[in-house]
Amino acid sequence: MTGTDAREHGVLDNSGYALAPSVPTIAEIAKANGYATGGAVSSVVLDGRSGIARGFDFWDDDLGDAAPGEPMTQLERPGAATERALSRWIAGQGHAPFLAFLHLFEPHSPYAPPEPFRSRWTDPYDGEIAAADAAVGSFVAGLKAAGLYDGSLVVFLSDHGEGLGDHGEKEHGIFLYRESIRVPVVVKLPGNLFGGTTVGTPVGLTDVFRTVCSALGLKGCPDRPGLVSLAELASGREGPRRRILSETFYPRTRFGWSPLASLADERWHFVDAPRPELYDLLEDPSERTNRAAGKDGPIRSMRAELETRRSGFREPSPVDAEKARQLASLGYVTARSGVRDDALPDPKDRIATLAPLRDGMAALRAGRPADAVRVLAPFLDRNPRVRDAWEVYAQALLGEGRNGEALEAAERMLPLSAPGASEVLVSVASVALSAGRPEVALRHAEAARACNDPAADDVLARAHLAAGNLGGAEEAAKRVLARGRSPARALLVLARVATLRGDLPGALKLANRARDVSGEEARKLAGLHFVRGDVLARLGRAGEAEEELLTEIGLFPVRVEARAALVALRAATGRREGALAAAREIAANVPGPGGVAAAIRSLEAIGERAAARELRAGAARRLREEPGPRGKGEAGLSGE
Repeated sequence: MTGTDAREHGVLDNSGYALAPSVPTIAEIAKANGYATGGAVSSVVLDGRSGIARGFDFWDDDLGDAAPGEPMTQLERPGAATERALSRWIAGQGHAPFLAFLHLFEPHSPYAPPEPFRSRWTDPYDGEIAAADAAVGSFVAGLKAAGLYDGSLVVFLSDHGEGLGDHGEKEHGIFLYRESIRVPVVVKLPGNLFGGTTVGTPVGLTDVFRTVCSALGLKGCPDRPGLVSLAELASGREGPRRRILSETFYPRTRFGWSPLASLADERWHFVDAPRPELYDLLEDPSERTNRAAGKDGPIRSMRAELETRRSGFREPSPVDAEKARQLASLGYVTARSGVRDDALPDPKDRIATLAPLRDGMAALRAGRPADAVRVLAPFLDRNPRVRDAWEVYAQALLGEGRNGEALEAAERMLPLSAPGASEVLVSVASVALSAGRPEVALRHAEAARACNDPAADDVLARAHLAAGNLGGAEEAAKRVLARGRSPARALLVLARVATLRGDLPGALKLANRARDVSGEEARKLAGLHFVRGDVLARLGRAGEAEEELLTEIGLFPVRVEARAALVALRAATGRREGALAAAREIAANVPGPGGVAAAIRSLEAIGERAAARELRAGAARRLREEPGPRGKGEAGLSGE
């Protein structure tokens, strides 16, 4: 996007860092040359907060709503949906010149390809590659159908590879071995110029900037010394002999380990780590034999060059004094003591310790929160500075009904996060809301809104609703709709507000709109069938209402609202035994003491006080006989 490395553009991590204002982007340059600019992305790591969207007229980072139990900071959407969003924008440009950016997040973990790719491939990683290929194919087919392909410059590239267990890393971000940094770059020039040509000279992703500027003849492109155009190399022009720089600060920002930097040319690859590494790529392409201890090879010159080119660690982007005070009151650490990189552990020595984190994340995704808690608790005892693990652990604790502990775990992310990492504030607010603490959710969501986080209003709307502030809920939900992102959940909030105000026809209309805009994602939208069922029950349409409530319970069995509404509906329609059975199912299916408390409240609400006393006594006996973990602030058996 800029043709620069981290030393100049300033973004060292996916959160907490912002693009330096002085660095122009390819979108800004194209726009100044008369191009319309549009982009659509598939992951929260490329939402607009870092400044990557600067210069784009259209930037679609609306990833929809996180499903219950899904960490907010890992939110993504299928590449096919992203492709459709960008193709719709392109269709509106006619034949005017445009620059478009399509970002696909496959294949990233969790490897969960959609059908038909899930069934066709034994390895889900391969299935995700196939899903990404299909999205690219659909995009290119659309360009061809519109008559745009032949005259266009198309650049296909990846930002990194995947470890898949080589050198101990399953995914990416920590190491700089070949499997992570050697990526495809395929260029289709206008008129298919130089079609079929292979460029043998090593190039870097920064060269894409020069390639686009040169191939399109854009005016105002800054001169970036050392960059080359792939089109010029394809024409036979000899490029400069140089070494390609790679860097990763992820080990430091996320784990407290040493960052890494490397230089690579046609033959040699030098990795600067606490224990340096040098590999002969011609004789040892798998990088198994470290030759750094020998006297052969260019290690001395590569080390010297790297010292002049590497970025060096810098703290995250600062916030203003007022925001800093607000964030500090919530637990953020806004000033940090300096730690030298050479005093930090070598990632090679720590990579094996991450296995429990992967296992815990897999267990949570598979719907086994108890297993996730079991493996993550000792992992966090040993590795308390791994921020992302606290979020997964918090979601697992929520799944176990250990709400107080879940909120405490989520808040452990705050002192480990950069002040500008507002997505963490949103994540903590979401956990607090699920834990039944709307007042805590409101504090964190308001702070995220002060940081201009577009996801904050969604949480604010639901937190105000949970706190009984219908006006605040309505106002925040309307702000969400005004921005045009993730409208379904905001529409549900407005439907609930209308219900509580007695406007049942309006509420049903809003709930139906939420269903319609969700489309194929409706199954992930927690509360949709509850809201429709509750409205239908109040309208006297008991049969339809029960069907909706049972659908909600089937999709989200550990959530209380639909189960409590089912108890009330059956009681109101004279089905006492059915109501009692539904109340007992709350206690049996909603984990933790919160489930029993909700069942007791439901029984008392329909006048079944004897059944409520019996359930309370039975639960008390079980607690005395089989004491289990309960966190601070848990709901007690009295109901609050």
